[in-house]
Amino acid sequence: MQKTLLFESFAIELLALGGDSALMTQPFTADDFRQLALDAFPELREEFEDYSGLLHIQMGAFARRAQRAKGQADWDSYARCIAIVERLWQRPDHAVLNAINVSFLEHIDFDGPRGSTAWGHLSPGLKLAWQNMQRYLQDLARPATKTKGKRP
Repeated sequence: MQKTLLFESFAIELLALGGDSALMTQPFTADDFRQLALDAFPELREEFEDYSGLLHIQMGAFARRAQRAKGQADWDSYARCIAIVERLWQRPDHAVLNAINVSFLEHIDFDGPRGSTAWGHLSPGLKLAWQNMQRYLQDLARPATKTKGKRP
């Protein structure tokens, strides 16, 4: 019961972020990500401070936090991670969008006995983004094809 209330209060706080309707049209920035992540997971503060201003490294630390929650079947923490990414995904600026794709979605997985439960926490939009990232990575891993007579 306490975990449910904790998550519900977090979700209410998350929905309140953004203030009045004029602010609701502004894209989320790296500072918004840091605020959300550290409010939910204060244990990340030291690592975020060590890599101040390095959004991708901070997003990678956040992805590792999500993976650790999945590995421990800590579904409340996992759901909070996904809720933050989902919120940011709605209106990211370019830097946040890139960090979510490259430093979060690229580094979470759905393997193992808890994979299907973890997958179930993603929204349809994040599922599609993760699948697109996997396809992109597979395309990068394919050997280049030679074209006769053409130079790059």
